[in-house]
Amino acid sequence: MIEFIFPILIGILISYEDFKKSLIRNKYVLLLLIYALLFQLYFGIETMLFISTFLSSLIISFLFWYLGMWPAGDAKLFLALSLIFPPLFYKQSFVVMDYLVNCFVPIFFFMVFFLLIKSRADVIKKALKYAFEPYKIVLISVIFLGFAWLFTSILSLLKLPSNFFITIFAMFVAYEILRKFFTAKTETFFVLCAIVRIIIDYNNIYTIPFLYKFFTTLFVFIVLRFFVLHIAYHSYTKKVKISQLKQGMVLAEGMVKRNKKIEKVNFLQTSMIQTLQQRKEKYIHGLGELTKEDVEKIIKLKEEKKIDFNEVLVFQKQPFAVFLLLGYILTLFSQGSFVNWLRMII
Repeated sequence: MIEFIFPILIGILISYEDFKKSLIRNKYVLLLLIYALLFQLYFGIETMLFISTFLSSLIISFLFWYLGMWPAGDAKLFLALSLIFPPLFYKQSFVVMDYLVNCFVPIFFFMVFFLLIKSRADVIKKALKYAFEPYKIVLISVIFLGFAWLFTSILSLLKLPSNFFITIFAMFVAYEILRKFFTAKTETFFVLCAIVRIIIDYNNIYTIPFLYKFFTTLFVFIVLRFFVLHIAYHSYTKKVKISQLKQGMVLAEGMVKRNKKIEKVNFLQTSMIQTLQQRKEKYIHGLGELTKEDVEKIIKLKEEKKIDFNEVLVFQKQPFAVFLLLGYILTLFSQGSFVNWLRMII
């Protein structure tokens, strides 16, 4: 285990600077990447296995950055740390995905605990109402019963891994597709998938284990996708006057040029597909951290009275590097999925 002391120590240093200065230095990430290469060469990882691991980690890192789920520095840190596991880990499972899940497990519990303490009662009440709307629950239940089953069945036929978190991911995909193509035909498709499932898989559906897994997955999805997101958005944002915007801030409301007017776009309602679509919108600023040029441009447009609002929501920065480090340690400790490890001991 001595070979993992170095990346953990560098991870601690990075986490400290991220907490104090909201900064992840490229030189530390580069140091980890060099160490990862030397580490894997020393332990004799297969070339193709290393390349496939690197590419899968790169894709995940880029996708999460592109969707605005973490800054570029965190994306690079995830890429570096995901390459510093024993070669055997990569052969046993899709360890990059295990690492990703292990990063978000502590984040989820931390956010739920912290947000429930920090949030006002009216915000929690609105979030519960928003998350557990009856029609929404019914709709997602139908999606999970039919589409998620179809999705995981296809994975099984292709001999690809399928588990609780992949099922959750399938629900995310299905829900985003429904948000994009919300038509009668689409709803009919998901209902038909559910009916086919009931007909074909009736022996499995009417069992206690299935019902337990079904309602657990449904609850986790609703809590993650709606309740936590809603509370986090209102708890980790603040209104800032246009004149007080600064370089490095991250907007929670985008400013888009439409019909010769500049309008605000609320990012709370943004789905994955909408996020990709919004890249085509005529933003007057970048979608990441505001640059000096972005701030100057926005203030200038305000002075020219082309922006008719005075304030915009801005995200309060939260250090994420420490969760990447915790996820790394959890992955080493559990030799893969921390959740699966918990199931084994429980």
